[in-house]
Amino acid sequence: MSMDFTEFKRKIGAEPNSRDPELLAAREASPEFAKEARAAEQLEEKLARAFALPVPDDLLDRISDAPSRALADTPARSRPRWRNFAMAASLLVAVGAAGLVWNANRGWDSVEEYVVDHYRHDGPGVISSAGQEDASRVQSILAEFDVAATPELADIVGVIKYCPTPDGKGLHMVLNTGTGPVTVIYMPATPVNDREILEFDGNQAMLVELQSGSAAIIGTGGQGIEDLHAMMQSSILPLNGRS
Repeated sequence: MSMDFTEFKRKIGAEPNSRDPELLAAREASPEFAKEARAAEQLEEKLARAFALPVPDDLLDRISDAPSRALADTPARSRPRWRNFAMAASLLVAVGAAGLVWNANRGWDSVEEYVVDHYRHDGPGVISSAGQEDASRVQSILAEFDVAATPELADIVGVIKYCPTPDGKGLHMVLNTGTGPVTVIYMPATPVNDREILEFDGNQAMLVELQSGSAAIIGTGGQGIEDLHAMMQSSILPLNGRS
């Protein structure tokens, strides 16, 4: 039996570089399947580039110079809070300085731009492939980021997959809610302005500050995503009390 398009999207989204014979055969069988596979590969390549961080010879100098220079050149009123956070962190450890290199090359100037770009790239496609994820698999994937989901959240996850975020690897989820599927992007290391609302392409997104990391909830204008804010804050929790 040939693979249907919805199942193909689920499998290729989870493992874009899979050499599974069934996936390869499905990809070759239709231009639509091939296009979806290429889109999944492009997103995977973007994630790979996010971690291919060059370490410059003057790394230690950048630790002390870059944050103070950037802060001096930028009016306080125009500085996004999340960018100040990254600069401050770079004063503490060399990893922070590497983060500055990543920030300069990641392709997004702000969290808001990232959310819109990410959703436009594959948001509707991931929603169309939503089914019902196994709650134990959801917990296993979240544990990689030192967080866990309450049953209230884990039981309504229809899709969970890795994705790039402004500050490294994160998760793209679809929740099966009473008002329809809602997208959640989990960003483990990206500070946001809690409750900030974005509107684009008939969609509405709300940024959520979590105990560990942050998230963006994205739905259509009539889905009342504001009502999910409290649920998200109480449903993604640090493991073993870590934050």
